Amino acid sequence: MDQTDAQKRLLETAKQVDKLEVELATHEVQCEERWKTNFQRLDTIDDTLSRMDQRMSHIGLTVIIFLAGVIVTLVQSL
Repeated sequence: MDQTDAQKRLLETAKQVDKLEVELATHEVQCEERWKTNFQRLDTIDDTLSRMDQRMSHIGLTVIIFLAGVIVTLVQSL
């Protein structure tokens, strides 16, 4: 009787292990796909931030040049 119970428990444990292996494999596939999507989104965000940074630099330079022109005009008019 003890051996039969032990065999049943062993079979049950083996089934649980098989089920866990399948669930883990499924989980890994899903996570891999999610990370691919996340990295694509991060790349898009990075590109957008780079463009925004360039625009802000250009705007800053434009403002500096404009203010320098205003100062030169004011100094010449004195």
